[in-house]
Amino acid sequence: MLGALIVAAASGFSGPPAPLFRGSNSLKEASRPSGFRLAAAALKQQRREGQAPDYDIIIYGGGPQAVAAALKASAVTGDYARILMIVPEEAPGSIMTVGKQNLFDLNYYRSAHLPAALPADYEGTQGGTLYRFLRDMGPVFSPRDMALYLQRRMAAHSNITVWYRTELTEVALQPAPGPGTGTAIKAIRVQPISRNGMGWYRYTGTRTRPLHARIFIDASETGRLVRLAGVDYAVGREDQGADKRQMGATLMYKIRGVNVYKAVKADPKRYGYALSSQGALQFWAGDEAFRIPEMIAFDRSSPHFRIKGYNAGEEGISKAFDDTRRMEFWMNQILIYNVDARKAWRDKAAENGLYPDSGGLDPEMARDMAADMLARPEFIRMVRQLPGFGEAELVMRGGKPEIGGMLYLRESIHTVRRGEDRRFALTKRDVLNGGETYFPRRIGIGYYNFDSNTYTKDESLSNPLHKPWYVPYEVLTTPQVANLLIPGYAASIDSFAWTAMRVYPNLIMLGDAAGTAAGLSLTGEFHLQRPTASEMEELHRALRAENAILEK
Repeated sequence: MLGALIVAAASGFSGPPAPLFRGSNSLKEASRPSGFRLAAAALKQQRREGQAPDYDIIIYGGGPQAVAAALKASAVTGDYARILMIVPEEAPGSIMTVGKQNLFDLNYYRSAHLPAALPADYEGTQGGTLYRFLRDMGPVFSPRDMALYLQRRMAAHSNITVWYRTELTEVALQPAPGPGTGTAIKAIRVQPISRNGMGWYRYTGTRTRPLHARIFIDASETGRLVRLAGVDYAVGREDQGADKRQMGATLMYKIRGVNVYKAVKADPKRYGYALSSQGALQFWAGDEAFRIPEMIAFDRSSPHFRIKGYNAGEEGISKAFDDTRRMEFWMNQILIYNVDARKAWRDKAAENGLYPDSGGLDPEMARDMAADMLARPEFIRMVRQLPGFGEAELVMRGGKPEIGGMLYLRESIHTVRRGEDRRFALTKRDVLNGGETYFPRRIGIGYYNFDSNTYTKDESLSNPLHKPWYVPYEVLTTPQVANLLIPGYAASIDSFAWTAMRVYPNLIMLGDAAGTAAGLSLTGEFHLQRPTASEMEELHRALRAENAILEK
């Protein structure tokens, strides 16, 4: 089992998670201040006596779905659950902050059953943490400001600890308690990492002692915790019987000197621009890239890169609407094919056996290749042929184009539900028919009505979806590991459905559900693997209390 290591330890997962709020049978009763004080005292006593694990919940990953999971788990337990976040990057937000993908990819479907706390004109398909993020930061944002905002949100909860620049290296398993088969995660080890002179992460320092928790959550983009726990998975579109390719990745880069109004005027029926509630500008256009001879020649001559129609989000809030050429934008325009999101060069350098033997590009290597291509004079000359880009120039930092600190990865692995009739909990058929059969076990609504961004250069943008679908709780679980929840890229969703589920609003909805379920499990009110109908109703009640949208 890849990377799995049984670690001897004095304490660990030795049964179903013990209720955090002892003597309480309902979240409402446990939420009373006296109940919180009793719970805190019980936890402190357990820890003094060495009877409690290091943490109640350990979350791997730092993206918005990971932050949502941490915030919801903290809220549902009254800030008394000890939560540790393991974040490989140097800041929270992952792709949206470090990677500079600074748009929420909102998908407007208006529910007929909005929570009372949401404005009547709210058009997001998901509420909950997404609504809070949008209210506070808007749908387009400065990546730096978003990272600081996420830090503040987590710092407001003293029970949430975050370790940045830290990588998961080992997972310890043990037989799962109770009836049935499967395992449980007993402990993990992690190790500090830091960027070298090339900007690539390397292991530094020494691995930690085994870290124990009641519940583990893989909210990452790489599915690394799922892989190290020995869970069955499919890579990329492997489930379609094609190959193990993953959707094209993107290197975000910064540009200025663009006449936005001229850019979108080229085809106003398809292109457009919008302002966030705070006044930041975003726009989308650029399908001319598929007709400009130089760009066509570039695509044909490059084995890995493709220029696509773009979307762009303003860096900060300049309000320079009279002359958008003074604005700086993060551009989502360069597709990079055959990137394997599972690969981390630090594993290859460490020779630890965790570097997949595949033909795909390492994301850090692919980032450098794209950065070199971007820096060539012919690139900006090519981009200037787009409408509105005649005076465009790259924003430079330290003599080099300013780019994202990591790639915008769109796909990695998909958890397979071994031994069940359905290999995945959410499938192509479900997203096409609306997932109505999942209504009693829904955790939210999924929606994204655009594209897959393709797996190879000869494919056209595809997979239009026109109606929302219910997402079942089971996308978060695997029967193979009893105390693992998966609201990240490795959720049990087939590759077709993933082309739509991959965007931030859907991911944050998964994070909300996972964090809430984990918190309820710690209170003794929810079974992670086999929640009953009444337990699902309690999960729905808790999600509604946080303004989640659960009905179309």
